[in-house]
Amino acid sequence: MTLALSRRHHRPWWMTNFGRDPFGDLFFDRLWPEWRGEAAEELTPSMDFCEKDGKYYLTAELPGVNKDDISITVEDGYLTVSGRKEEDKEEKGKDYFLKETRYGSFSRSFRLPGKVKEDKIDATYKDGVLTVVLPHEGETERKKIKIH
Repeated sequence: MTLALSRRHHRPWWMTNFGRDPFGDLFFDRLWPEWRGEAAEELTPSMDFCEKDGKYYLTAELPGVNKDDISITVEDGYLTVSGRKEEDKEEKGKDYFLKETRYGSFSRSFRLPGKVKEDKIDATYKDGVLTVVLPHEGETERKKIKIH
């Protein structure tokens, strides 16, 4: 599967000049690469989770991830999507000006709002997008809480 990833480096609050960045991302990356943090390097696919017509739908953008490297599980009321993107081998002789391609593992879990029919769950993967359809058993009850 392929992961659609964006990377934005976070600076310490005292370097942001209260919201203004006089140096920009390019300079920050080169001057203080150790402050990029692990979070900037993680694979975190974008996902949408909704309900329609008696089914829950999970859509995940996973560009670059092979289908065989994706795992979907339902256990104890949670849906978990995990996977791995292998590192691309760099070709000798290439001088990169920018390399933002990420690799590694990811795992995202969602608490299901209601009981699902596990034997009816269906998953498809096409053009880097994973779609999981989970039919559920009956209406999920929502209770509005009044704030005093």
